[in-house]
Amino acid sequence: MSSTLEASLCEEHADQAAFLWLVRDRAARSAAYDLDDLAELDDRLEAHLDGLRVAGDAGWQACRALLERAEGGEVFGAAVVAVHRWDLRGLARVLDVGGGAPDLSRGIASALGWTPIERVRRLLPGLSSGRCPPALQWLGIAACAAHGEDPGAPLGYALLAGDARLRARALRAAGQLGRVDLLPEVRASLRSDDEACRFWSAWAAALLGESASAQVLWELAGGDGRFAAASASMAMRRMDPAAASTWLRALARSARDPRTAVAATAALGDPAGVPWLLEVAADPALSRLAGQAIALITGLDLAAEHLARRAPDGLRAGPTDDPDDEDVAADPDEDLAFPDVAGVAAWWRRRAAEYRPGTRYLLGRAMTREGLEKALRGGNQVARGAAAVELSLRERGRRVFEVRGPGFAQQEALGQLW
Repeated sequence: MSSTLEASLCEEHADQAAFLWLVRDRAARSAAYDLDDLAELDDRLEAHLDGLRVAGDAGWQACRALLERAEGGEVFGAAVVAVHRWDLRGLARVLDVGGGAPDLSRGIASALGWTPIERVRRLLPGLSSGRCPPALQWLGIAACAAHGEDPGAPLGYALLAGDARLRARALRAAGQLGRVDLLPEVRASLRSDDEACRFWSAWAAALLGESASAQVLWELAGGDGRFAAASASMAMRRMDPAAASTWLRALARSARDPRTAVAATAALGDPAGVPWLLEVAADPALSRLAGQAIALITGLDLAAEHLARRAPDGLRAGPTDDPDDEDVAADPDEDLAFPDVAGVAAWWRRRAAEYRPGTRYLLGRAMTREGLEKALRGGNQVARGAAAVELSLRERGRRVFEVRGPGFAQQEALGQLW
C-alpha cells in the first residue's frame, strides 16, 4: 500500500471515529437507543479505531493532525490510539490540547473508559494523584468511575479539593462507586457554595443512604439551575411514594421550569400521574417530554402503537439556520417523538386498570428487582439509567452500573452479572 493511500485511509478512519463518537455521546443518553442499538453503533466506532491502531505511526499521525481543530471526538480518538501504543508523549500532547478544557476533557475521559481496564490501569494512579493538577485528577477519577474501579485514597482527598470541578467529580464518583465510608466527606459538601458540588453531594448522599440529602435535592429542584430536573428525579427515587406524590403536586404548581415536574413524575413512576402528563402533552413545547414520561411509566411504545405524529406546524425547537439568531442551544427533545395526545389518552383509558396507583413502574413493570433488571437489560438508554440508579438505591454500597460505557463491554458485563 502506498504511503499516500495509507495516509488517506487513516485520515478517513480518524474523521469517522471523531464523528461517531459525537453520535454515540448523545446516543448513550437517548431514549431512541437501547443497548443493542448502542452496541451496534459502538461496533462501527471500534472498527475505525481498530483501523487506526493497526496502522501504527500512520494512524497516530492522522489523529494528531486532527488535534489542530480538536473537539470531543478528535481528542477521544487520539487518546485511544496513544494509550494503545503506550505513547506517553502522544498522550501528553492530547492532555495539553484537551485536559484543561471541560468540553474536550470529556472526550479524553471517554477514551480512558473505552480502553480495556488492563491497558489503562497503569495510568490511573498517576492521573488521580494529588501531585497532579486538578484537571488531570478529574480525568483519573472520571476514568476510574467509568470502569467501576475504586481510586482508593485519592478519591477521599479529591472530596476536599479546593477546585470545585474536581470536587464535584469526586462526589459523583463516591456515589457511583458506593463508597459508604466516604459519607462524612460527601455530607460536608451538602451546603457548598458551588451548585454542582451541592447537587453531586446530595445525589451521592442519597445513594449512600443519607436522609439529609432530601432537603438539598428539594431546594435545587425548586430553583431554575441546571440540576433542577435531576434533583427532582433523585428526590422522587428516595421518598416514600405517598409523600412523594404530595410533594410532586406542589412542585407542579411552583417549579420555575415545567420540565422539572415532568421529569420528577417520570422518576416517581406512579401511574396516577399519567392524566396530568396527558394534560401537559397538549403543550407542543412539552409534548415530547411528557410523552416520554408516559412511556417510561407505562411501557407504551408510541411507534409500535402508531401513536407518534409529525411535529406541529410552526413549532420552533433548537437552533435555526438564521445567522442572526443568537439562540444556538440544542433541542433537548430532538430524539423524542411527538405523541398523538388524543390517541394516547384513548390508549390510557383502555389500559389504566392494568396499573395500580401508588405502585412505582418503569417501562410498565413494577419497580421490583426483577423488573429493574429487565429494564437495565432491554430498556432504552433513559430507562436503563433510571434502572441502574434504582438498583443501587435498593442495596446500599452497590456500584451504579455504567450504562454509557461501550455497548459490547456492557453486554459482556451483564452476561457475567446475571
